[in-house]
Amino acid sequence: QAAADRLGINPGDLRTENGRVIAPDGTALTYHELAEDAALLDVPKVELRPASAWKYVGKSMPRLDMVGKVTGTAQFGIDTVAEGMVFATLRMNPRLGAGMVRFDASAAERMAGVIKVIDLGGGIAVVARNTWLAFQAAEAVKIDWQDAPYPPENAALMEAIAAAFEQKPDSTLRDDGDVDTVVDGAEITAEYRAPWLTHATMEPMNATAHFTGDALEIWAGNQAPIVVQQKTAKICGLDQDQVTVHTPFMGGGFGRRGESDFATYAAQIAKEMPGTPVKVTWTREEDMRHDFYRPAAMARFRGVVKDGEALVLEGRIAAPSTTRQAALRIAGMVPPGKDKGLVEGAFDQPYGIPNFRISGHIADLSVPIGYWRSVGYSYNGFFFDSFIDEMAHAAGRDPLEFRLQLIAREHGPSAGCLRAVAEMCEWTGQTAGDVGRGVGFTYSFGTPVAQVVEVVDEAGEIRIRKVWIACDVGTALDPRNIAAQMMGGAIFGLSAAAGEEISFAGGEVQQWNYPDYDLLRMHSAPEVAVRVLETNPHLGGVGEPGTPPAMPALANALFDLTGMRARSLPLSKSFPLKL
Repeated sequence: QAAADRLGINPGDLRTENGRVIAPDGTALTYHELAEDAALLDVPKVELRPASAWKYVGKSMPRLDMVGKVTGTAQFGIDTVAEGMVFATLRMNPRLGAGMVRFDASAAERMAGVIKVIDLGGGIAVVARNTWLAFQAAEAVKIDWQDAPYPPENAALMEAIAAAFEQKPDSTLRDDGDVDTVVDGAEITAEYRAPWLTHATMEPMNATAHFTGDALEIWAGNQAPIVVQQKTAKICGLDQDQVTVHTPFMGGGFGRRGESDFATYAAQIAKEMPGTPVKVTWTREEDMRHDFYRPAAMARFRGVVKDGEALVLEGRIAAPSTTRQAALRIAGMVPPGKDKGLVEGAFDQPYGIPNFRISGHIADLSVPIGYWRSVGYSYNGFFFDSFIDEMAHAAGRDPLEFRLQLIAREHGPSAGCLRAVAEMCEWTGQTAGDVGRGVGFTYSFGTPVAQVVEVVDEAGEIRIRKVWIACDVGTALDPRNIAAQMMGGAIFGLSAAAGEEISFAGGEVQQWNYPDYDLLRMHSAPEVAVRVLETNPHLGGVGEPGTPPAMPALANALFDLTGMRARSLPLSKSFPLKL
């Protein structure tokens, strides 16, 4: 339409090819030339070209970033170099959200090569001639910290979450039938728990900032450049258009780099060093102990089965609100209405159960939380699907067939994923004595994903051997990249379920570095097979949906192997998992 308006002809007379709009007389305008005009127009509803005419869509394309990443030449935020650059790091209160009582920087300031120690309010920054010196000098600063504004011990924090069940629910987004009526049948109850999780990005938080008095230039791998621009402009007293944000590759994001604290700290430090570029690099310890964590959560479920059928499912979920806390921090406002994020992964699952209610209870805690890959689905996927598995066994049914029967009533593409994954792994419901298999299913971000996880007992140590994944994304824009995202998402979920946990003592996070935080390592990672389906009538996401179903699938596989149910993550606390 923008091209038609500019050329004074009918939009139907134009065609597009290779990033250009072409008129009948051969006049061509690039998308870049038209972008500004097009941005002012309402987006029309248009039909896609027929699949037979697609040139790129539906084909696996070579990734332009991979050569640099494989050869080590790709430039990440931490690789930024500027002429005359100095180096800085931070020390912040390990009791999150609290400030300092006092600090003594005299020992650090006497160290050769230390340029400046800066009071940041909730901590300090040290500027030096190199990063290692900045790290050493920061440790030399003596600091008295304020106490944490939340219960200091892990048990007390979980008790505060459990107390939310006594309050009126915030979010009852599904209430089918009548779960309160007494129904004849076998009743099942279960309580589940999930811990806080960190993002554990391979590249620690960092940013480079150059403040000149009337402008700020910042280099930071980030997931929200406009937010970085807005927040750093405010720090430096500038208009937004006086800030230039460069976004290099990120060494992992997973939601963590949707925040802007690493950039605002760099801007604050650069403001104290006008005219000098400053690279601010966090130590791994500061990074892991000052995250915006995936919240801990609890769930209480009740179900009734009779004659192999699910008659009642009631779920109550309690957790701090990621939506409220992150939205207030990032956007300065709390979204109105019910908190969908609190119960996503439970209320929105396509199960045809006649009496079905899911409610969410917000726990008011000030532990900083934020978006973590798949958000609420990351814990509710584990809670909900684990309970579906328990209902299947209580009903005397094959767990995959039980799910399939309930889902087929509601959503064909979801049922198709279950059928596909059963075919991929040659599911029989029977396993050898040293092998366990579990199925997991979650519908998230518009994409149904079914997974089967296989575990094997190797001389008393349990190894995750193989994962089969079937997903239905609607139109597979790039099949190979979709498969890669599903693989990565599943590994992310398996790692979280198997060994990851953030815990608190004395108000401080107890996990400081990778040796304290049990990620699934390469030698323990399973073989993964992916099948991409295209029956879904809508395009679905692929970056996050692979994560949630991996968690219950692993728990269900461990039950199949051992006969033991583990309702609390991480599963390595209950089983000898190889990590």
